[in-house]
Amino acid sequence: MLEVLAITFTVFLVILSAAYARRFGIGKEILLAGTRALVQILMLASIILILFRKPLFWSFLVLMMMAAIAGHTTYSRSGKLEMGLPVAFVSITIASLLLLIPFFLVGIFPPEARYIVPTGSILIGNAMNVSSLAIDRYKGEIKNRRAEVETYLALGARPEIAVKACLKQGILSALIPSIDNMKNLGIVWIPGVMTGMLLGGADPMEAASIQIAIFTSIFATGMIASGLLLHFSTDSFFTKAAQLKEDMGQEL
Repeated sequence: MLEVLAITFTVFLVILSAAYARRFGIGKEILLAGTRALVQILMLASIILILFRKPLFWSFLVLMMMAAIAGHTTYSRSGKLEMGLPVAFVSITIASLLLLIPFFLVGIFPPEARYIVPTGSILIGNAMNVSSLAIDRYKGEIKNRRAEVETYLALGARPEIAVKACLKQGILSALIPSIDNMKNLGIVWIPGVMTGMLLGGADPMEAASIQIAIFTSIFATGMIASGLLLHFSTDSFFTKAAQLKEDMGQEL
């Protein structure tokens, strides 16, 4: 009964939001996005139910599929740079696994699908968001500071030195929302994991402890993934002769 009420309420909100958004010319987009979100989350629930009865290998396979989709999204945001897809996929995967595995090694969560898939998806999703913002800003910084970058190159600097300031700005800009959220954690807002645990009747201190562990892992995942992506994407902006390309990927 609770599931039916929640889904009905969701459908009502999506339709209401789409109707209101028509005045801004985005009603159709809101309706489509809301419908996709509802269908996709219900599909995910069905998949997780199946994973409960499968070996852990299948849980990690699902996470790899999520990482592949996330990598493609970030690749598209980069303007489809040369070698951008594998770099984005590997960066997101490495960062996510690096922060996911310790949760089970130290015993915060038991090695079960009900914990692996949700936690992994949170890390992958945030790594995707931060990486997409970072590569978009990185590319914009290089374009805006083209004269500065080419001056460095003319003076004999290596490409990675010439764009060092651009890379730093790209990562910083992408992490600002996460940094602001971290500063206001527990004061301005209660994060989703803690909210869900409290609604489920968990002890507040336990919920808070798990939430801060997940939140800091989310931040670290985004920082590592975006750092790897920008570092290994740098060569895509330059020719083999270490000259800045005229066309640095397709425009969005």
